[in-house]
Amino acid sequence: MATIRDIAREAQVSVSTVSLAMNGDPRVKAETRERIAAIADRLGYRATRAARSLSSGKSWIINVINPVNTSVLTSGFSSSFLHGVHQGARQNGYTVSLTIVESEEEAVEAVDVLAVERASDGVILMNPSESAYLIERLRKHDFAHIVLGRAATEGVPSVDNDTVQVGADAAKYLIEQEFTPIVFLGNPQSHTVTQDRLAGFEQAHTECGLSVDPSLIVHTTGAAEDARSGVKELLDAGAGFGAVLALSDALAIGAMRALREHGLKVPDDVGIMGMNNDDLTAYIDPPLSSVELHAFDLGCKAASLLLTQIESTHSPDIHQTVPHELVIRESTSGSTSRSSSKGRWPPRGTRERSAAKHGDAPEQRHSAAEGIVATDQTTKDEM
Repeated sequence: MATIRDIAREAQVSVSTVSLAMNGDPRVKAETRERIAAIADRLGYRATRAARSLSSGKSWIINVINPVNTSVLTSGFSSSFLHGVHQGARQNGYTVSLTIVESEEEAVEAVDVLAVERASDGVILMNPSESAYLIERLRKHDFAHIVLGRAATEGVPSVDNDTVQVGADAAKYLIEQEFTPIVFLGNPQSHTVTQDRLAGFEQAHTECGLSVDPSLIVHTTGAAEDARSGVKELLDAGAGFGAVLALSDALAIGAMRALREHGLKVPDDVGIMGMNNDDLTAYIDPPLSSVELHAFDLGCKAASLLLTQIESTHSPDIHQTVPHELVIRESTSGSTSRSSSKGRWPPRGTRERSAAKHGDAPEQRHSAAEGIVATDQTTKDEM
């Protein structure tokens, strides 16, 4: 295996010049850099991580921290988001490490270690809470950071969907389809994403001239079993409702289980909509309506924004958003008692979509930005 000394010997320059050239240092003439790069390529040279770190002063690692219970890490959203981060990092010569923490206190400890030891060059924080302490620690260490979602502190670079609008669009669809009243099934109340989607949920009710029943707002840890228990408690207490809007597909599946155990049918008795559009949503019985958040794109943008911050050595106040869309399947359609209200959402045109999602009934997609519905006519029998 070729070494940096082999390149220096053949190029007839010093080892330090080769090192500077390999890192694109402008102090080395462009033609010299090109000649050294050609020699390195011909000799099959590949810099080791240790060598790159020593010459650049970087670890070439970015870290993702998720300060929530571990059940969320198994979700399709987290997997897709991390895949996007990986793709964005890999294209720029970085690798990704994941820190799993079960509390905000543990997240603060992790940040202190990463920043002091410079074990990574920056962090991406998932599921921020309303506490500003973690952001304050990152700023104290002058450590590059990006937030997935809304940070409790102003001026924090972030990537997200229009989270309030996500809650509003999902709730408005259910209201338009006469699936009311609606249970709001959320994640921990301290998470800003829960707060924002609840704000959108309430906004949709206000716009439609309806009020929100506080007793139908249920917060969970994010686990499907918690959702099952929460909905079961409502049913056991005799609460009447026409739909469940869950902040994740896992919560929606837990709610579906509780309804089934109570002898209720989806969607004939109660409609259900989740969020994230995990891969399995099209294969549940009945197929689950959900909100596509484009987690992979969020991950790519998060990595790009963090790397920009690392390279520029300052923290730009940049907020990037990724569009969302409603994916309508059988869990919120197909009820004969509600058939007269079908087609009222969204108000604009339709188009055919050739898709990879399969269900017994056509799948429809609604983009909040474009007002477009797409229908997937592929059925399980055609697979």
